[in-house]
Amino acid sequence: MAKLIKDQSGMDFIADNTFHIEESAAYASIGGCVKSVEFIRAIDDKLVFIEAKTTFPNPDNPSSDNCKRFQAEINDVCDKFIHSLNLYSSIRVGVNEETLADDFVTFETISLVFILVIKNHEPSWCRKIKPKFIAALPLYLKKIWEPEVYVINHKTAIKENLAIV
Repeated sequence: MAKLIKDQSGMDFIADNTFHIEESAAYASIGGCVKSVEFIRAIDDKLVFIEAKTTFPNPDNPSSDNCKRFQAEINDVCDKFIHSLNLYSSIRVGVNEETLADDFVTFETISLVFILVIKNHEPSWCRKIKPKFIAALPLYLKKIWEPEVYVINHKTAIKENLAIV
């Protein structure tokens, strides 16, 4: 039976080979100036950063208030991925004294994957969020790390063995 990270925005995620960064001492010690994704999971040669949301503004709603909320959510998610990448990197190079669990194993060479999982979101909405999310990531981050980016709903997360029912 797989290990689980339970009730992240109403979803249970598979936690095999996972660093639960949001629960780490390093994250707790920094205080409120850093945002974090739920967890980081090493899957083969990919380092997967997963952020879970219960809801997200509908990208098809053109109202001014919705557009502002939508962009604020996009910016918040980008911050979480960037801050988590920086915190994880500081741990790996020894700047931060956090130790990763012995069973958290990554390849020597990895690629980054950023996944936003939005529970019960329409797949068509997810497809419309992805390009906005990619556009909001800083150019330097895209050039240096070349991350893969996905916006999926809970059903897709289950199909991809990231979450359970």
